[in-house]
Amino acid sequence: MSPAKQNILFLTSPEHGQSNVALAVAEEFLHRGEFEVHIASFKQLSTRVQAINDKAEYDQVIHFHPIAGPSLTEVVTRTTSDISHLPGLAGTRDACNIFNISVLGWKPDEYIRSYRSCLEILKDVQPVVVVADPLLHLGLDAARSIDTRIVILWPVPLKDVVATVQPKAGILWKYPCTGSGYPYPLPWKLVLANIYMVFCFGVMIRLGKPMRDLLDIRKEAGIRSAFPHVAPYCEDHLHLAPAFREMDFPLYVPDNVVSCGPILRSYSSLIESDPALEAWLNEPTILICLGSHVQAPENDAMEMTVAIQAVSREIPNMQVLWKLAYNWESSPTVKNILWPLVNSDKVRTFPWIKPEIISILEGGNIVAYVHHGGANSFFEACKAGVPQVILPKWFDTYDCPVRVEWLGIGLHGSRNVAPKISGLELSSALLRVLKDKGIQRRARAIGDLCKTTEGRVVAHDQIVKYAQNSFKGL
Repeated sequence: MSPAKQNILFLTSPEHGQSNVALAVAEEFLHRGEFEVHIASFKQLSTRVQAINDKAEYDQVIHFHPIAGPSLTEVVTRTTSDISHLPGLAGTRDACNIFNISVLGWKPDEYIRSYRSCLEILKDVQPVVVVADPLLHLGLDAARSIDTRIVILWPVPLKDVVATVQPKAGILWKYPCTGSGYPYPLPWKLVLANIYMVFCFGVMIRLGKPMRDLLDIRKEAGIRSAFPHVAPYCEDHLHLAPAFREMDFPLYVPDNVVSCGPILRSYSSLIESDPALEAWLNEPTILICLGSHVQAPENDAMEMTVAIQAVSREIPNMQVLWKLAYNWESSPTVKNILWPLVNSDKVRTFPWIKPEIISILEGGNIVAYVHHGGANSFFEACKAGVPQVILPKWFDTYDCPVRVEWLGIGLHGSRNVAPKISGLELSSALLRVLKDKGIQRRARAIGDLCKTTEGRVVAHDQIVKYAQNSFKGL
């Protein structure tokens, strides 16, 4: 009789931006078959886990454990439907308020209920290693309360992992504060504003009522470890980042932070998942996909339509595939411009694009990817070697256009109006990206770098090594 397999537990939020990396690595573990794979999350993730389990290619399944209480999305939507804010000093107060009702939005009793639910799952599963989402604070608190090895699986670029440990307090004067939209290198004229923003976030968030309430209830519950948001990087754990150093600003990266490259799920080719769409993508095509959290109001839809029209006039054979969460046919102004383009089959709109975005990007005919600056979108475009145009809306998405411009692989598409959109500004950015051979060449070079490894495989191997030997043995 073969010995029982050891358990590995992934603790993750269910939102796509957080859970995609966990699902990618969990499925790699499932494929290898050396461990019993468990995922703990809020109930919304269960359908995506079941979809993996329904695949006939695996001899075992992922065991799903629901965490009691509301998810981040449920916490946010009960307060606001819009988390966008202005960049820079003008948006600092709004950004802090949004952070307080989102990442810190759990009521104290909800937080402790979910924390205890995670503790019960941990005691039941008894994992040899816990792979944790850094934004699922209550899950990290639970994992740190028991004697287990912890791996932090980050879904974001390296700067967000190591910003707080940069030499000479570089977070203050060297790197643009998250949410600022300031350029890199940070010009001296913006250093004071950057320092002010960092301190505002520190004061308004760390001294705000949501944080105080959570710290009080944690103390009452006997949680002694530092609150995860206060210390996102921890030298006691192994950290896995879905990036390479060449995909970010120059940074000091500690030895226990491993750059895996983009951590993406395995996927079917587009010809398998949607042969009709694959056949349509036979001409140069712009892909527009603003992420699962972005709802396009009429004005944004109108401005983007104006941009598409302007590009089509200058490059008549250009196609556009657009994930548009807006009923454009109900708006006479949008319909007046968009209908002729849709009717000619040069533009196709869908409220949701079913094939994996990476399978579309890898097809070879996507010449520009317009997205909101989410980390998943950034990494997918990098992996495919496709130039990017960014329309940021909040927090870390304001870092993305700064990053792609520093790397020379894309442009900011709404620099003067963000978080809103200007058709004139977007069309100008698109046309430049479509014509700039330097941007295209550098994007392909990043794609070539990303193809040297498979991020989920590197993450799997690092976790196994850590589980067996501890970080000191790596």
